[in-house]
Amino acid sequence: MADVNPRKIAGLVLTPVVSTALLVMGVIAYVSLWGLSGDRTMDHADVDYVYLLAAVIVSGLAALAAYRIAGPLRARGWPAVLAVLVPAVVFAIQQWGKSSGKWQAGLVWLAGLAIVLAVAAVLARRGLLRTAWLVGVLGAIAVADVAVLVQLMPSTGFHAEPGEALDRAYAPLWLLFALVDYDFGLDPATWFIGDALDVREVGYPMYSVIALGFVVRAMRRDPVPAEQAAPLAQAEAQ
Repeated sequence: MADVNPRKIAGLVLTPVVSTALLVMGVIAYVSLWGLSGDRTMDHADVDYVYLLAAVIVSGLAALAAYRIAGPLRARGWPAVLAVLVPAVVFAIQQWGKSSGKWQAGLVWLAGLAIVLAVAAVLARRGLLRTAWLVGVLGAIAVADVAVLVQLMPSTGFHAEPGEALDRAYAPLWLLFALVDYDFGLDPATWFIGDALDVREVGYPMYSVIALGFVVRAMRRDPVPAEQAAPLAQAEAQ
């Protein structure tokens, strides 16, 4: 029977807790900007650009923090990938019974996130860390974009009035419009996307990159210590 490492088990248990905590802190930091811009001293579009910039910066810092924290947690391998998916699974389960396409969007996001993390994990295991980050970030954005679309589509339960149907002018950057809540001069004939969401447009990509940080660090191959490298080289030569 393989030896049980209490530190690794503790790391696996703490991974979903820490990742959720990072998400909560990130969302709080993002939402706090609403209060800072509440006096409306800035132009509406300028304020929305600040929100977009804040979402990018906060998500990036959260992903970096997740990558750094994953080291001391000692959560390694595929079990760590599964551990970081636990909060996403819980979130998807909690969406059952909710209206406005929320549960469909939750399932789409969970499935897409699992695929993105699996691909990033394989790349990181092969030592392609930069490629893993690039593929993971682009995948996280794409999955969040689709999840936002699914939540807003009338066919998934968003029973809008005839004049409030989802406007194709937003395609394909649904997530971008949701984050800034601004039409960039396209002047769609319907409501702004951000009016129908509840911070999910921030939560989807933010947690995705947090999970990505954990996965890349967990699957990264640590360098072999110098004192062990020589015996291994000799053994391979023989």
